[in-house]
Amino acid sequence: MDDVVYIVGGGIAGLGAAHFARLHGLTPVVLEESDGLGGRAGAVCRDGEWFETGGKNFASDWTLFNGILRGFHSQRFDRQHPNFHIVIRGRLHGFDKKATLTNGLNMIRSIGLRGVLRFNGLLKRTARERADLTYFGDAIRRYEDRYDTRPVTGHVPAALAEGPLRMFTIIMGAAEPDEFSFATLLLLLSSFGKGSHHSLPETTAALFDHLAQGTDVRTGHRVTRIAVRNGRVAAVEGRCGDTPFRFPAARVVVATPLHRVPFFLELGSEAAHAVASIPYHPLALINADYDEDVFTPDMNSIMFDPASPLGHCSANRMHKRHSVRFTLSGRRARPLLTLDDDRLLSIAEDAFRRVHPIRGRRRHAHVQRHLGGLCAYGFHYSDSRRRLLSALDEVQGLALAGDYLYGHNMEGCLQSAMAAVRRLTGEAGSYHRLHDYPEPAEDGQTGTGREAAVPS
Repeated sequence: MDDVVYIVGGGIAGLGAAHFARLHGLTPVVLEESDGLGGRAGAVCRDGEWFETGGKNFASDWTLFNGILRGFHSQRFDRQHPNFHIVIRGRLHGFDKKATLTNGLNMIRSIGLRGVLRFNGLLKRTARERADLTYFGDAIRRYEDRYDTRPVTGHVPAALAEGPLRMFTIIMGAAEPDEFSFATLLLLLSSFGKGSHHSLPETTAALFDHLAQGTDVRTGHRVTRIAVRNGRVAAVEGRCGDTPFRFPAARVVVATPLHRVPFFLELGSEAAHAVASIPYHPLALINADYDEDVFTPDMNSIMFDPASPLGHCSANRMHKRHSVRFTLSGRRARPLLTLDDDRLLSIAEDAFRRVHPIRGRRRHAHVQRHLGGLCAYGFHYSDSRRRLLSALDEVQGLALAGDYLYGHNMEGCLQSAMAAVRRLTGEAGSYHRLHDYPEPAEDGQTGTGREAAVPS
C-alpha cells in the first residue's frame, strides 16, 4: 500500500512515530527486535507490581507528550521528588529544589562559595538564553565553537563538576563530567527548574499501550538491512526467529539508538563519521522492593559521586519509598555491567548502604541492562547532527527518529518522531524546528496548535 510506513524500533521514538503517522493518514508497521515495547523507557511487571526500566518522568511543558496524554489519561499524576541529595567526596548533602537560604548555605558547605557563584551564574545565564539553547539552529554551534575544546571539568571548579553538574551528565548521558561537552551541559541547564515534573501512576506501560493502539506491531522482528535503490528506499529486510522477511517499502522511519543504524543501513562517509562521533554510555537499572521504607519524606533521591558504581538512586514513587531504583552508571560502573544479576544487585546495595541504611528485607528485584547506553551527544554535536540530516537528503522515503536528534528525554524522542513523519509527508526543513501537537481541523484533517500543559 502507498500509505504504509515501516518503523524500525518500538521505543518511545518508534511508537511516537507510529502515533503521528496515523494522525497524518499513514499506516504504520512497527518492527521491534525484542519481545516487548518501550525500549529504554519501558516497564515490566513483577509480582503484580509495575516498574519502569528506564525513563519515567515527564514535564508539564512537554507539548507533544502532554498532547498524547490528553487522548487517554485522567490527568492525575504522581509528583516528582521535591528535594535531592548529592554525595560529594564521600559525604551526603541535602538540597531542596526551591531557592532558600538554607539551601544556599548547604550548597556553600558542599561545593564552596566559588562553586555556588559559578553554578548560580550558569543557571541564570542559561535561563536568560533559553530560546537560543536548542539542539538545532546556529546558536548552539557558537557555544560549541567557544567551549568544546575542553569538557565540563575544564570550565568549572572540581567540586561543582563532581557534585551538582555530574547530576546532569550522569542522568542525561550516563557520562562523567570529563567526558561531557560543556556546550551540551549548558543546553541541559537551560531547562532546569522549568515547569513541574510528574510520573504516570500506571507507569509508562499505559503510554505505550495507547501509542500501540491501531498499529501493526511486530515484535521479534530484527531488521538486518534497509535496501536503497536509485536514491530511494526500496525494502526492509530481516529475520523473525529463523524466518527471513522482506517487505517492499517506500517509507521507513529508523527509530533505534544511533549506534545501531550502521548495522542495517549503508551510510556515506560523512554520516558514518557523524555516527562515530556521538557516544553512547552503558548503564544498568535495578528495581528492588523491600518490606520497609528505604527513603524518607525528607530524602527521595541520591546522586552519587565518581567513586561509587552507583550513579543515581531514587524512590520509585514518593508514596512507594520501599520501592527503589538503583542506576549503575558512570566510569566505575561500566566494567561491572556484565556481571550476573545477583552480583550486580549486591554491588548496588553495598554502595547505597555506605551513605544510607537499608533496614528492610528485599522481597524481589529486577535487573535491566541498557548496554547500548544513553546518548551523550559528544563534542561539537551540532555539526554531527547536521551531517546526519544532510545524509537524509540523499535518500527519498527515509527518516530518522531518536534521542540523538532533539534531546535525551521522552519529549525529545517524540519531537524527532514528529519531524520524521513530517519529512515523509513532504514537509521541508521538518528537523529544524520544534513541533506542537497536531489538533483536528474543521475539515477533519490534522492541524497544529499549542495546547495548555498538564497542570501541576
